[in-house]
Amino acid sequence: PDLKCRYSSSCIINVNTRRQCTYCRLKKCFDIKMRKDWIRTEEEKQLRQLIKLTKEQKKINDLSNDQQSLINFSQVLRKKKRLIIKSTNQEFVPKLIFTQTIFGFNHNLSNEDQILLNNITNAYQIGANHIDICCLNKYTSSPSLIEFFNEESIIHQSLIYFYKYIPEFKQLHMDDQVLLIKCNLITIIHLHYILIEKFQERPFIGLYMSKWINEDFHYEMSRTRRYFNRFIEHPLIIKLALIVLLFSINLSPPRGTNQFNVYINKIDIYRIHEFYTIVLWRYLIYLFGEREAIKSIEIIITQILRFQNLINIMEETVRKTTDYNTFNQLMFSLFQLT
Repeated sequence: PDLKCRYSSSCIINVNTRRQCTYCRLKKCFDIKMRKDWIRTEEEKQLRQLIKLTKEQKKINDLSNDQQSLINFSQVLRKKKRLIIKSTNQEFVPKLIFTQTIFGFNHNLSNEDQILLNNITNAYQIGANHIDICCLNKYTSSPSLIEFFNEESIIHQSLIYFYKYIPEFKQLHMDDQVLLIKCNLITIIHLHYILIEKFQERPFIGLYMSKWINEDFHYEMSRTRRYFNRFIEHPLIIKLALIVLLFSINLSPPRGTNQFNVYINKIDIYRIHEFYTIVLWRYLIYLFGEREAIKSIEIIITQILRFQNLINIMEETVRKTTDYNTFNQLMFSLFQLT
C-alpha cells in the first residue's frame, strides 16, 4: 500500500522517532541516496527471520548435552514453579520466612521462591508434629534392635507425612510413591533425625548401637552426622535435601532383581528430582555464593553415601537377627525383608 504522512511530510526523524512515521523515514533515506532495491519486501523479511532462527538453532545444537539440558530446563523450571506455587497456595497460608530487605549472599529471593520455601517449611513442621518428642528419650532399659526400630517407626511415619504434603509426590502413581519410600527412606531418615533432634545426638544411642552392631559403627554414624552441623543455622537446606533424595531413583543399592525399571512414571520422577535439585542449588547460591554452595553439595552427597554404606551394615545385622519377623509392617517393608 502507498505510504502517507499524517503531518505534511515534515516529521523529524532521529534515533528516537524513526519508527513513528514510515513515510518520512523512507523519504530521509532516499534523500541521502539510499537505493530503492535495498528495501526488503515482506517475503524477504520473513526469509531473513527464518535464516536468523536457523542459525540460532544450529548454535543450540552445537552445545554440549549438559548445556542443552540447562537451556531446556530453564523453561521447564519457570512453568514448574508456577504450578507448584498454585498447588501449594491451596494448602497453606504462606507467611514469609525472609524479609524484603537484602538477605543472603547475592540478592532477594523472589516472592515465588519465598512462598515455595515457606510451604516446604510448613509441610515439614506438619510432619514433625506427628512425633511425640517424649518418645525420643523414653528408653529406661536396653531394648533389642527390633524393638528399638518398632518404637522408632513413628519417626519414619512423620517423614512420610511430610512427603505427602509435597504436591509432586502426591501426583505420582501410588505404586511409585510406595516404591520411592521403600527404596530411599531407610537411608535418608538420618537427615530427619538430625532435624528433629536439633543437631544433638541422643545420649543413649551410642551404647545401644555399640551393643547391637559395634563401636566403630556408632563412631562412623556420629562422625557422618556432625558434617551436617554446617547447616545448623539453615535447616531448610536439609529439608530440601530430603526432597531431592526422595526422588533419587538410584539412591539405594540394588535389592533383589526388580528394583530398577519398575517405576511407572520414571521420567516424571527424574524431572521432579531435577527441579528440586535446582531449587536446592539456587537456595545455596543465595545463602553462600557459588564456592560455598559447591562445598555444601559435596558434603551432602558424600555423607549420604557414607550413610548408605552404614545402612548396608545395619541391614546385614537385621537380617541375621532371629526375631526380625517381629518387625511392624512399616519397618519390615523399609528393610525390604519381603
